[in-house]
Amino acid sequence: MGNLGYGAYPTHPGEVLKDEIEERGISQRQLAKNMGVAYSVINEILNGHRPLTAKTALMFEAALDVPADSLMYLQTKYNMQTARKDTSLNDILKEIKKIAAVL
Repeated sequence: MGNLGYGAYPTHPGEVLKDEIEERGISQRQLAKNMGVAYSVINEILNGHRPLTAKTALMFEAALDVPADSLMYLQTKYNMQTARKDTSLNDILKEIKKIAAVL
């Protein structure tokens, strides 16, 4: 099936959000305060160490007017690309395909 148009490196939605707040001159601490969440949560998302959830995507949408569904699309794409690079998962998938081929 090819790479389905995915780039070489997955883009975590936090990268996009980090660029957005830097462009606007908003600190991570101020954003965390505005959103009512711990600074560590914002920092971990913006640095790609924590996944974006539907709840946090909606909170970012409210705070920054960045569409939550676009952010969730990026997160899903990131998750899929990361999973596809997991060698142990790929070994399991190969075995499943072998079994499925005989059915």
